[in-house]
Amino acid sequence: MTWLWGLMAAVAILWPDRISGPFDGVPLDGLAEAALIGLVFPALWWFHPRFLRTTRAHACILVLVAWKICSTLLFVQDGWCVTFEPARPFAKDAGRAPHAWDLRADWRAPDPACSAIMTRSYRELSEFPAWFFNLPPPNDSWPEPVDRPPAATVAMRVHGYVSAPSAGVLQFEGAPGVGGWASVDGRRLTGVSPAASVGPGRHYIAIDAVLTGNDWALIARWNGLDLWQRATATVRRPSPIDLAVRPWIRWIPTLAVLSLLSLWAASAIARIGDMPVLAWMTGMSMLIGLLTYFDNPVLSRWAIAALGAAVLVPVPPRLRNICGACALIGIPWLTFVLVGGIPSIGRFRIYTSGDDYWMYQRFGYRIVMQGYWLEGGSQVFYFQPFYRWISGLLHAVFGDSSVGERFWDGMCLLAGALLSFRITRPFAGFRWGLVATAMPLAVFALGTARYLIGYGLSEISSAGLMSMAALYAIRSRGRGTIAAIAAGVLATLGFYTRLNNGIMAVGVALFALPLSLPLCTIVRPAAWWRRVSWRTVFGVGGVIALGLLFFAWRTYHFTGVFSVFYGTQRYIVAIWQPGMALKAYVEGLIYNVMLVLTVNDPPRFDVYALPVLGGALIAMLSVIGAPRLRELPAVAVLFFFASIAGAFITRGWVYAGRFSVHVLPITCALATCGCAQWIGRARRRAPSGRTAPCVDPREL
Repeated sequence: MTWLWGLMAAVAILWPDRISGPFDGVPLDGLAEAALIGLVFPALWWFHPRFLRTTRAHACILVLVAWKICSTLLFVQDGWCVTFEPARPFAKDAGRAPHAWDLRADWRAPDPACSAIMTRSYRELSEFPAWFFNLPPPNDSWPEPVDRPPAATVAMRVHGYVSAPSAGVLQFEGAPGVGGWASVDGRRLTGVSPAASVGPGRHYIAIDAVLTGNDWALIARWNGLDLWQRATATVRRPSPIDLAVRPWIRWIPTLAVLSLLSLWAASAIARIGDMPVLAWMTGMSMLIGLLTYFDNPVLSRWAIAALGAAVLVPVPPRLRNICGACALIGIPWLTFVLVGGIPSIGRFRIYTSGDDYWMYQRFGYRIVMQGYWLEGGSQVFYFQPFYRWISGLLHAVFGDSSVGERFWDGMCLLAGALLSFRITRPFAGFRWGLVATAMPLAVFALGTARYLIGYGLSEISSAGLMSMAALYAIRSRGRGTIAAIAAGVLATLGFYTRLNNGIMAVGVALFALPLSLPLCTIVRPAAWWRRVSWRTVFGVGGVIALGLLFFAWRTYHFTGVFSVFYGTQRYIVAIWQPGMALKAYVEGLIYNVMLVLTVNDPPRFDVYALPVLGGALIAMLSVIGAPRLRELPAVAVLFFFASIAGAFITRGWVYAGRFSVHVLPITCALATCGCAQWIGRARRRAPSGRTAPCVDPREL
């Protein structure tokens, strides 16, 4: 039942709290909650789930659940209601007011009374809940200049109550782009920074503003200090009991969340329990964090590559596993991901209209905020399908900010690195496994694809889901049917996220084979047939088949055509086109494959892509029976060809490196295994000096 407690914890932590505070649920627009809930919590859940079996965890989770229920039933919502009304129509099937990514507001209403709930001051345009500037006009075309700042004109209305503990001065500050008026208890305020002396008690606040240009601000102060920390602001008039208990109950959720996460982290550290490992983890995390925080991108990226030096750290036998790899390499990597995302927390950005990432954003809004969950924003998927759901759900958690996409991408890249470790360790040992873990992260951080993290494209998500599917498929060999079904679900979602990776999704079933099985034994089915985990084969294959049927049915539901690829770019991006000469086809095929393997568009030599090229070359040499390389893990070699297969069918362009992300883990694993084999660490040499033949499978 560990997963159930984890799910309860996630719901309790994320559920919007009526009482604002450092950990008040979605949207995660503060530094502490975005970092600890948005990244640390899922990392602990993934790496150390056994803590959820403890009584301490159960107590913290139950306190949070009870608190959120009481908060929802007993208290009025903190903050003020903010309503935007753009001068020009926006978004298909929308009302007069747009939704912000704020589930505390009327997020399920077609025409919300509140676009967002204001619980902090807005000091610049990017801090306003004005993500709706990314929406297309009602005709689904591209936004025109007058639809976005600085040419756009937007009316903004704010209303609510402030409960003052004593007499004081309430003041509002704006900016040149904010015009209008504010009132307290119906009395209009005047001046550049309007202020009013108010007595103790509850007062009604109203602001009616017009926003133009791009120099925006709305700051509320109480006696010259931040209002939100000095007085109680609520959407509706609070009761006397509500006001009386707020000062001492508002810290309950904060203490519960901090207790849960600190106890969890302490348990994870105790599980590691080795000083050299902890010293390396802490030191590299601090180094990478400081380099990233002080905006030294070159050194921070090279520090990621330096994580490979973890092979020099003495590691006890009990940590020579995926847990040790997470501690030595995963935690410093996540520090890089977290610190690099700090400037984006609580701030939105305006996407370039017409690009792929803008399409995913607008479709995500239509799915989550307008309720088109099955349609997915469009009746056919000309753009990749599932990432629009991912982006929408991440916005639902992190609000208008896109920092959630950076955190998600970072976790997906780490999943790929851990898959590389999981493949390499049984063949070459733990230290070579660490090399294989650091290598794909280093190739990504130093190579041309590094800009993709948090960029809003689907490739990293698909690669991450495929890597998670493979990890669950490996686990399913010894842990039952649930892991096999989970692998199938993740592989199906990876295919949905990027349809080009369909063969790769099916290839996840290859992990039904033992990781230690040499490739040279594949030609003798009798040697491995009985060792196949048919649970994994049927679990992965069956779920993918059901996923394809559902996908085709959904297309039929909206178009009348029962097809997976109808309405997609399948025939536009296909390398083979009707009437194409054979020479042109071969040239296009080679170009596209090299585009993937060189991690560059157009293809060119790149020293940082050598592990990808080397891994591909090693896979091909292994297949043709090259000495020593023919003993590489069969799963790794075959999964590489499943991963690269899409490049033989469809081509890509633009966004250098985006079409290579999914092959980074497997090629780096192959490159590491190949190096280990040639150096002689993975297999002993025969007495004659020749490579030892493939071992009898019965001895594996």
